[in-house]
Amino acid sequence: MKTLRGVSINSSKTTIFSIISGLSLLIMGSVSPVRASSGTEGASFLDIPVGAGPAALGAAYTALATDAYAPTWNPAGLGFVNDNEISGQHLSYLESMDYEYLSFVHPFDQSHEDGTHRGIGFSAQYLASGDIPGTDINGNPTGTFDSHYGAYNLSYGQTLGQKLSLGVTGKWVNAQIDDVSANAFAMDLGSLYKMNDKLTLAGTLTNIGNNLTFLSEGDPLPMAFHAGAAYQANPRFLLTMEGVYERNATGSFHIGGDWRPIEAMSLRVGYRTDTVNGLGALAGFSTGLGLHVFGQELAYAWVPYGDLGNTQYFSLIVHFGGREEERRNLIHYQTIKEHRTAGGSDQPISEPEYQQLMQLLSDDDAHVAQNAK
Repeated sequence: MKTLRGVSINSSKTTIFSIISGLSLLIMGSVSPVRASSGTEGASFLDIPVGAGPAALGAAYTALATDAYAPTWNPAGLGFVNDNEISGQHLSYLESMDYEYLSFVHPFDQSHEDGTHRGIGFSAQYLASGDIPGTDINGNPTGTFDSHYGAYNLSYGQTLGQKLSLGVTGKWVNAQIDDVSANAFAMDLGSLYKMNDKLTLAGTLTNIGNNLTFLSEGDPLPMAFHAGAAYQANPRFLLTMEGVYERNATGSFHIGGDWRPIEAMSLRVGYRTDTVNGLGALAGFSTGLGLHVFGQELAYAWVPYGDLGNTQYFSLIVHFGGREEERRNLIHYQTIKEHRTAGGSDQPISEPEYQQLMQLLSDDDAHVAQNAK
């Protein structure tokens, strides 16, 4: 009796050939183009960037992930998260596939003893193939079935002092093709160091875990080391870059820029070298924009993959439930502004009020610079 990966073909011909068809189509769509030729790693959908902002910046986001994308990009960023945030994404990916993303992050109050900031986060990634035509051993159609990949992350990060933050993510990776499933467990380790007000450095080691196994054979997860840096030249312009070294001993470079011509809009562009092999130079390019309204962001990104097609990202970041201290500062700031306006431009402000106003303005500028991502 003939077997395939330890399963009898005669016992379930339709299922086996459905799995083969599903794997072929799902791998072609879920594997990032740089990995499409190797076929030596499982769950390569984890390399598809999440978030329109990060994707538009050429996937150079490890040093910028102090927001709702931290659970996926760098858990250390949770140590610098200030508000509760939710992010969501819809991506029209290759081969008519859809890639969805949802995350939530929550900061804990600052410790009065040591000044440490802590945060937790959760994220879910889900890549669905849609209906796939199935065939039997003779190539006859047997109807359709569906398949999917999913990753579910739980993350924690905290600062050590004022500049350094460390974080860890635990993840469950699940895949299913027809009625056959595979599971793997992994973790990410992250660090983020704010050298000064303008320069941030970061490093992550991602997807450290066991093989994703279908039937009796499995492939390793796409483990990689990321080293990134972000430079905020001014509140309007940001430059970010990142080097990636992968398990298969290949390296790549990502770079992105964010220009904020007006307060309500960010224009983004990026380039990455790991998507150009066999697809042409344009396949490394990405661009997009972000619209900022009342502290929220709606973002779009366009990422081409040469002959494989184009991808369209839409994502949203929502801030809510800011810290009580920050709300009190905002109220106090508004009170000072109203007092200043009512008294006229020549009305003097007392020294304590002036100092508080200058501090709030300084904090506001820092907030603008941070949101310029």
